[in-house]
Amino acid sequence: MSAPIPPARPAQTVRAVPIDLIRPGSQQARRSFDAGALAELAESIRESGIVQPLVLRTRVWGYEILAGERRWRAAQQAGLHEVPALLRDDLSEDEAYVLGLIENLQRESLTPMEAAAGLRRLGELHTLTHEEIAQRIGKSRVYVTNVLRLLNLDPAVQTLVDEGHLSLGHAKVLASLPADAQKRWAGEVIGRGLNVRALERRVARSRRGQPTRPSKPADWRRLERELSDLLGFAVELKADKAGQGELRVAFHSLDELDGLLARLGYEGG
Repeated sequence: MSAPIPPARPAQTVRAVPIDLIRPGSQQARRSFDAGALAELAESIRESGIVQPLVLRTRVWGYEILAGERRWRAAQQAGLHEVPALLRDDLSEDEAYVLGLIENLQRESLTPMEAAAGLRRLGELHTLTHEEIAQRIGKSRVYVTNVLRLLNLDPAVQTLVDEGHLSLGHAKVLASLPADAQKRWAGEVIGRGLNVRALERRVARSRRGQPTRPSKPADWRRLERELSDLLGFAVELKADKAGQGELRVAFHSLDELDGLLARLGYEGG
């Protein structure tokens, strides 16, 4: 495995790089940029310049952004012709990805779903547990687990989270529900303006009104949690008294299925 954080090159020199030779990174976790915030940053750059250099690597066509795409976009709006940058041609593909992901997480500049997808890809690249991902990015295991659970949300609910209609607290409650219930309760939250506690109470009341199912043994529930942490996908175990049953792993797209198969070691053609 590579080092937890991409290695730093000693005594790096900041250089001015022509802005038209720079292109966004192909593996950046960040995909969306708020137009208003970008305009504010552009105005700040006009007044004070770029405080923190971009991180780039050399390509045959110019330079690829490893960290700082938002600054690059704002600098374009501000009319700059050059930007300060550090060149990191010493990094491998995996190290370059981790560097960009760490910067975005530290700056809290990713949407919730971008952060979840970025953490999943980091785990898939190195077959990491939640604890190991947490060590790589300098966060707690609980943080990693909670963010990855967002991937259990129905795609329509994921969009509501990214757009700010649902908080992460709401999302955490909804992620434990079936997809159809997620969408129904998401509509309740938005339509009635429910806070997280109110959502928890209403969901709990609705569950009490449903036929009770036998509680799973504690060791089964623990195994479900551990398998979910290991795979990065929601896992459900069911078995009858004879010991026959099934193990279900939930995914929401073919890309997620490919990631699951990779974690299971499947290398089909």
